[in-house]
Amino acid sequence: MLLCILHKLVIGFAVVGVINGVFIQETFKVASSDNQIMMRQKERSSNLHEMKMRQLFLEADNDGDGFVSADEWRELVSHPAVQLWLGSMDLDAADADGLYELIHDLDQDGDLTMDELIRGVARLKGTARSYDLQMLLRQVLALTDSVDKLKRSVDRKSRGESDQDEIELNDTSDTGGEGRVAHLMKGAAWRR
Repeated sequence: MLLCILHKLVIGFAVVGVINGVFIQETFKVASSDNQIMMRQKERSSNLHEMKMRQLFLEADNDGDGFVSADEWRELVSHPAVQLWLGSMDLDAADADGLYELIHDLDQDGDLTMDELIRGVARLKGTARSYDLQMLLRQVLALTDSVDKLKRSVDRKSRGESDQDEIELNDTSDTGGEGRVAHLMKGAAWRR
């Protein structure tokens, strides 16, 4: 009799555990596809990143002038703990100068500011997105096409033939919208 009751309890708890697992799995599935939850998670992640980058900036800014020079950056990144921390964000800190240049704003207007650090690290961390790879591929193909046109033109001129095809190295078609993207990235929307 005791064995029968023990058997029923074990089976009962096992069934309840399975049902509980199914409910939890479905709850997480719905939560992961809910737009509001996804937006809140993205906002939290963005705020956390900004807070961490502000702490990193304040640690790097030794002289307190509100800018991080290349020397200050090299000194900060030379610490193994900082290298490990940047590595956890998929940033290779072995080349401090190269990382500084990639994080630094494209206009190279002086030393690194806090906003440049926040935006630059956010842009670089993690793996390459498919969008980034596709844009890069389009740019490479456009450059390859321009180089091929230039080579054909030079070959024709070296053979003494007249160049009948107009070479358009500065093609205004903006393959893939790279110019538009670069223009948007320099806009106020990216400087928040």
